[in-house]
Amino acid sequence: MQNKIVLATIDEDGNLTGVGRAQRVAIIHIKDGKVENSEEIDVKWGEAHEMEQEGVHHASIAKFIIAYKVNEVMAGGAGPGMQMMLEKLGLTVKIESGNYKSFIR
Repeated sequence: MQNKIVLATIDEDGNLTGVGRAQRVAIIHIKDGKVENSEEIDVKWGEAHEMEQEGVHHASIAKFIIAYKVNEVMAGGAGPGMQMMLEKLGLTVKIESGNYKSFIR
């Protein structure tokens, strides 16, 4: 079975949010279909969204995703430009609602 690293964009309660305005993310390492470990990180992309131009903001998020070797994104939403950027990175994008932990057990 394939190993993967999932990035979930979340709020302080673990509920899925939009990618570009996420304040936190969860990085989930999945091996052989089971969660190996996960870590929540404050990213404050919502604050950056208000201060950075769209292209710069997307590039900042892309650098984070590449640094963590993410291959799947789970979010509450993503605008067309964000979805295009994520797809160009070769990522699987899943738009869901609710707490991210309910999707990774």
